[in-house]
Amino acid sequence: MEVSRQHVVHILRLAGLFELAEKAQQALPDPVEYDYAAAFLAEHGITKDELISLRGGSP
Repeated sequence: MEVSRQHVVHILRLAGLFELAEKAQQALPDPVEYDYAAAFLAEHGITKDELISLRGGSP
């Protein structure tokens, strides 16, 4: 599955991860495969569950 790079950046900003959002803006292709985006986040210590939690949800 693919998503836009801007979508990933937007979600990171909503989660308060502004520095990581800027890195994603520079590093990720557009569009980006979901698994590739997840690997990028994992390299920076962020899991899908943590991202959901930062946005106010529960995994």
